[in-house]
Amino acid sequence: MVTDRCSTAGLLVVLSHLYPQYMLVFMYLLILDFSSHWYHMYSSRGHHKVVAAERNFLLRFYYGCYPFFGFCCVGTELFYILLYVLHFDPTLLIPFINVPVMQLCYYVCLPACVCKNITNVAQLCSAAYSVAAEDVALANKAK
Repeated sequence: MVTDRCSTAGLLVVLSHLYPQYMLVFMYLLILDFSSHWYHMYSSRGHHKVVAAERNFLLRFYYGCYPFFGFCCVGTELFYILLYVLHFDPTLLIPFINVPVMQLCYYVCLPACVCKNITNVAQLCSAAYSVAAEDVALANKAK
């Protein structure tokens, strides 16, 4: 998990410099990625891919359906990598099929990135709710 977070963070920082008009968006995505995964791991007391049955249905689907999970993870990273490549050559074509890389980037990878970041928001909210509920339970127990 640490390697994934660090490599994504590095790529988002580079993209924020290549596309300064979207710097705040890239920084928001970086903060969301770190905070949602850390908070979810903290609230579940284990691996961030562990989702209890009472947790958010979106998270159960995301982590329970490996093809969707893989599409979102790979698609998000590929989206960021393609943004990097397209900065230097926006007319680049995919070899042998002569389809613009930009079409792959926006029609295939962008939806994966959007899905993953919606899931990150759900992950953060679910984890915050779980931690708050545990704090209330501990406070009531201490009375």
